Amino acid sequence: MPGIRLILLFLSLSATWSFGQVAERTYYRSPELEQLTLRTEGLLLNINDDHSEPVAVLEYTSPDGIIYWYRRIATEVCLTGDCRPIDVGIYWDFTGDFAGLEVFKEPLTKTDHSDFTTWDYRKLMSILKDDWSPLREYTLSELVDEKSEDGVDAVSGATKHEIAEAAVEKAVYTTHTLWHLIHVGEKEQLAKLTALRLTQNQRLEKTLQANRAKSLPFLLDMFGQGNIPQNSFTESIVLDGLAGSADPTLRAVALNALHRLDLTAPGLQDRLAAVYKAKTIPERVEILTRLKPVPELSKQWYDTLSGDLDADNPWMAVKIIGTLKNSSRQSPKVVETVRKLSQSEIPVVRKAVKEFEMAQNLPNKR
Repeated sequence: MPGIRLILLFLSLSATWSFGQVAERTYYRSPELEQLTLRTEGLLLNINDDHSEPVAVLEYTSPDGIIYWYRRIATEVCLTGDCRPIDVGIYWDFTGDFAGLEVFKEPLTKTDHSDFTTWDYRKLMSILKDDWSPLREYTLSELVDEKSEDGVDAVSGATKHEIAEAAVEKAVYTTHTLWHLIHVGEKEQLAKLTALRLTQNQRLEKTLQANRAKSLPFLLDMFGQGNIPQNSFTESIVLDGLAGSADPTLRAVALNALHRLDLTAPGLQDRLAAVYKAKTIPERVEILTRLKPVPELSKQWYDTLSGDLDADNPWMAVKIIGTLKNSSRQSPKVVETVRKLSQSEIPVVRKAVKEFEMAQNLPNKR
């Protein structure tokens, strides 16, 4: 897959680990991780960090087959002129969402050198779960005012008021460092890695069964981006997503995925026709807008669309004849309706009629 370098590293012992870590003191583990049982076979894949340097993430799976990603990071956080090391383990779920944190060797500390309290860790977790934290907009050098009113310099200056609530008190640098290690580009890369692994191991359906609410929009999005190939499974989830219009978010993702669907197979067109018939007029227009051209239309799909063709609704007619023009046969009703539309004063309608006539080799009678 472009942009992702793949490293397959199977440890020589072929051992299965639980949380993959050597025995060492853990100062903190987020509560979500305590509820998980994760195992790994030692598979490492590469993503790029904030500096476009490759870093390895370790694949874990839960008993029901859900993928998680893990990265162990040892780095420094500079606080008021001196630097303290932090050693943490970061977990993401299969979609790339932050899933949990472990702290090793020593506890996280604040600018006054006090250790994080239980409340501090709780606040830190709520911040790290926020994809759209205000911390996204700032570099480390921008976290404090360059000059406070009492003349304190940037190194020991006051934290900017607008991000004070987006960080643990007296630990803005630590909060910022961890948030950026979790969120800046990682989510998108990890989602693509998940799509790759699910495709390789034929675990798409198993993932859907394990967590349908979260995995269905994820799988639709990955298919829409071209990260999952078309097959009977992805065809079904796209059509099911379109049919499940009670959830507007799911319907939007399914509509976006529709443009990737190759509808050449007549049977697939027939299934789409059944979904289309159950939709409102605005929803039908949304479907027509996203269709990929096909060389030939099935009879059921053609009849469904031609039944909706009406010269009194020129905006929808433009979408319909844009699809019908690819059919090798045209009914008298369709030809007559196109003739009526040719008299329209609306430029986009006249353009659609011209394209239809050219595709059908029809004489221009205007």
